[in-house]
Amino acid sequence: MTLALKLLCRVVKRRVRAGEGLETVLADYPKLTETERQAVVEMVMEK
Repeated sequence: MTLALKLLCRVVKRRVRAGEGLETVLADYPKLTETERQAVVEMVMEK
């Protein structure tokens, strides 16, 4: 996982914890590939 993707995971986790929906947050990043998107979802779903 690249540094940029790790940073994105942290940002997405914070936004989801703040009450935004995961799909809503991911919609803000249209350039993500399906593989990157899946990696972010897996990281966010971890504790």
